[in-house]
Amino acid sequence: MKKLFTLALICMFALCGYSQDPGSFDESFGTNGIATFNPSSRFDFIKAVLVQEDGKIITVGEGQTEGTNYAVFVARQNPDGTLDQTWGANGGISYFKADPMVYKNEAYDAKIGPDGMLYIAGHIFDSSNGDSKGFILCLDENGFENANYGNNGYAISEGGNGINFTGIAIDEHGRCIVSGYTQHDTDTLFVRRYNTAGLTDPSFGTNGTLKIAPHQSFSSYGYTVECVENNKILVGGTRLDTIWGCTRATLYKVKNNGSLDTNFGTNGYVELNIGEGSEQLLDIQVDNDGNYLCAGHSWLANEPYLRSEAYVARITVDGDFDTTFGENGFAKMQPYENASHNCRGITIAPDGQIFGAISAELWYEQTLQSLRIYAFNLTADGQLNEDFAGTGFLPYPLDYPELYLDEIAIQKDGKIIAGGYTYDGNVNTEIFTSRIYTSVEGEAEAAGVEIVAEALNAYNVEVTATPNPYTTEYHVGIVSKTMFDQVGEDALVEAIKADNNPYTGEQVITFGDLTELTEYVVIATAKNSEGNWTNTMKNVTTPQGEGCEEILTSKFNLYPNPATSVLYIESVMNETAQVSVIDLTGRCVKQVETTDNITAIAIDDINKGVYFVMIEKDGNSVVQKLVVK
Repeated sequence: MKKLFTLALICMFALCGYSQDPGSFDESFGTNGIATFNPSSRFDFIKAVLVQEDGKIITVGEGQTEGTNYAVFVARQNPDGTLDQTWGANGGISYFKADPMVYKNEAYDAKIGPDGMLYIAGHIFDSSNGDSKGFILCLDENGFENANYGNNGYAISEGGNGINFTGIAIDEHGRCIVSGYTQHDTDTLFVRRYNTAGLTDPSFGTNGTLKIAPHQSFSSYGYTVECVENNKILVGGTRLDTIWGCTRATLYKVKNNGSLDTNFGTNGYVELNIGEGSEQLLDIQVDNDGNYLCAGHSWLANEPYLRSEAYVARITVDGDFDTTFGENGFAKMQPYENASHNCRGITIAPDGQIFGAISAELWYEQTLQSLRIYAFNLTADGQLNEDFAGTGFLPYPLDYPELYLDEIAIQKDGKIIAGGYTYDGNVNTEIFTSRIYTSVEGEAEAAGVEIVAEALNAYNVEVTATPNPYTTEYHVGIVSKTMFDQVGEDALVEAIKADNNPYTGEQVITFGDLTELTEYVVIATAKNSEGNWTNTMKNVTTPQGEGCEEILTSKFNLYPNPATSVLYIESVMNETAQVSVIDLTGRCVKQVETTDNITAIAIDDINKGVYFVMIEKDGNSVVQKLVVK
């Protein structure tokens, strides 16, 4: 049982001893920097990685959760890589089906909205008729369908047109914009806007949709979408060129009303024309200057092997190539010699650095080493940052017949989270996320402790203290509200910090020897990795006890204050009580019992400073501040 001024401490998350070089794995995350989990263990694929404001990590994908049918999975991990057991109804992983009766419910992209909701774009495929429908799934902060969005959390497109939603963005009004393509007849790229209720927005395009059929194209496909200035929209994808017979990476700009912005590029679009082979545009990000970064891969023509290179290109707001970026506007990458490279995701740091994920494969060599994955780092001007892993490329130490690194996000502290999946060549797959150090000077997350305080009886209070993941140290104490008002928060927090009795993890602490019918303040003070402290307080009042005499401050006088060598306690009614002099660490340095009307306490042997004098009688107490000069 802990008494008044007994304090609690949680240990640090043991970052000491880990390498923090840019391009090294953060070994405090998962196992050696990589955390794995199995949504279904059968054909699991990852499609999105997001980092919440509180540092928790969202991953979205699909897997064969029931027989051969696919369901969307959404997992949430704590900042240390463990599954967040408070998420959804299945211990950190939840499963969803827009249509439970069809073969495939597949996710493609996800975003967190300004309302804190999670929005997922995907499609359902019915193998009985070959038709597909696009859907948006909206989840609340706890991982459950938001019944106020669409139809019980789902906005589902019309059927009969083979509709696929492949990308999602959310504008400043909270409206979802999806990109995708239709499959029946001629494949056609489209962008569609939904209002905040999950209904198509008729003020956008034609009945909520803009279809884009580029010139000299047999078909076109939208893969990614992003909201930009003035609620305009960027859509990235490919078109199948009828003259060259290959796909061309194309970026489109759409006005707020759902029409092409013809002032952008050539009549509203820009073709990247990376090389002579087929190209893919799979991700768009907006940099700190408002320029558009496009990422994907381009096949190399006239090569002896099937080879492609990953690329990042920078386009200005007007649709021109920024030739100061990389080489003539492009950063092209081939970390694995003679391999085919694929880049599906990039992210931009506050200082302009660019991070991305690459999967590479030797098509002609089907061995364990034929596939490799890399995280990469470019400077803001599109050059490889060789401070990152020594080359700009971080290879992953994973050996599987197949493995892919597809998604990447950045934390507020500057570390990056990259996610992918492994495949054993049979049916077994595993999702993984990883955390990597960078040279980005990020913002340390604030420490904090959640307090639950309950009066067990008139003399005992039970406190449950739960630190957040960014707390490297915390302390807990309890004082009467009277003492809190007299002494002040700052002095009490300093006293609480000075304890040397640490705890680890969540703690349940019982504070005893308290006073009935008294309001107490539980104080927790927590420190983060940068040494910044955050205080949390919770009030609790003890109930009435049995047979206890009320003690009044007016029964006792304490003087002089400040004192130098002797302190006097005057009992107005010649009461007998226990007197304790307590220092700022909570240690009792003097303890006497009043026996006469006036009791003298020698204090010339204690150090100068601030102390607290506690007078206790029959289980009741009063506390006064004392200054020793």
